[in-house]
Amino acid sequence: MHVTVTTEDDAIVTVDVDPATVVENLKAILEAETDVPTREQVLLFNGGELANDDVLSAKNVGEGDLLMLLRKRGGGGGGVGAAANGANDNPTAMRPDGSAVDPAAFQRAIRADAHAMQSLRANNPSLHGAILNDDPSAMQQMLRDAATARKRAEDARQAEIDLLNADPFDLDAQRKIEEAIRQKNVDENFETAMETTPEAFGSVIMLYVDMEVNGHALKVFVDSGAQMTIMSLGCAIRLGLERLIDKRWRGVAKGVGTQKIIGRVHQAPITVAGSMMPCAITVLEKEQDMDFIFGLDMLRRHQCQIDLKDNVLRLGTIEKAIPFYTLAIPFLGESELPSFAKAMGEPEPEEAAGGAAAAAAAAAAAGGGGGVGGGGGGAAAAPAPAGGGGGGDAEGKVAKLMELGFDRAKCVEALQACGWNEEHAASLLFSGGF
Repeated sequence: MHVTVTTEDDAIVTVDVDPATVVENLKAILEAETDVPTREQVLLFNGGELANDDVLSAKNVGEGDLLMLLRKRGGGGGGVGAAANGANDNPTAMRPDGSAVDPAAFQRAIRADAHAMQSLRANNPSLHGAILNDDPSAMQQMLRDAATARKRAEDARQAEIDLLNADPFDLDAQRKIEEAIRQKNVDENFETAMETTPEAFGSVIMLYVDMEVNGHALKVFVDSGAQMTIMSLGCAIRLGLERLIDKRWRGVAKGVGTQKIIGRVHQAPITVAGSMMPCAITVLEKEQDMDFIFGLDMLRRHQCQIDLKDNVLRLGTIEKAIPFYTLAIPFLGESELPSFAKAMGEPEPEEAAGGAAAAAAAAAAAGGGGGVGGGGGGAAAAPAPAGGGGGGDAEGKVAKLMELGFDRAKCVEALQACGWNEEHAASLLFSGGF
């Protein structure tokens, strides 16, 4: 297995060792890599010191885990005491309970790392806010919660391994082994996709263009999957088209759900890049986020081409003086879209998302953080937001994650870590955080 070791001077060493390796032998390997004599080495994992006669697997050191290498000061006694005494040299040193040895120094170190702060802001805004707060008590509690969550996850994992080893021919054990193999294949497929097509995991913005409807500027959603061009009644009122609605065209629109059609505007004055374009619009009763959807009926009527290479909408029926000219309207960039139409998946400011994975990245980037990032990168047990985990939909969220192939305990841990945000929890589980 591969184990990563970080030193006090921010050097990172990756060594390939057997799980049955004793710490003393690992120190001998590190002496050759770091020039730190074996007798002066202090190895920390999850905030606790590893003794020379400890076996790595017995201390739950596994593939990809992070160890911290400290150097004994003045030839005196090492161990955790030395780590504590050297806290000024290592501002991200952690106690066994997962909290920072020097909270103020820890905050300064993380604040000084722009990449770590950006990662925390995106993945764990609650911890990001706690680090910016001059009172470190909230941050310390979150770090302790992270360590507790890692410990619980590791205990559950070890209990499952012990159960499988007790009787591998038991039917339940066989099913769990089968599920573990299936999940391993899923993880490998996920890793392959991350390496070969990482763009598939990004957010895709929808196609919007600028138009004028009855003299009012409007950001219009272009949707070739919509059979009709539609607008909401509220939008028709704002645009002054309510008087033109023909209520003889009442009906029901069916798609993802149903909505009542209250009528139709047979010909609305639409202006595109200074040119008039007649358009028939179906009016729906209920208000919706997308005020106006330019559907397939008008796309066909005006011989439109959705050109994703040039990122434009071409309208073939609007002619200019130039022969064979086709009007091209650029699709709007993300910054120009309405707020509800921007890339999905970004955490709201009040949402408690992410967990120890973000804290681990922050601490590791700051030059240490063995106590935060170790133990396989578990997830912080962030408190559930108001109305979150305790709501009636909690079991539904757990059930949906279990359908992805994860056991119940891990699903609950991930949801707690992500403030009961189902999408973030699924991402954390697939990334191997648990």
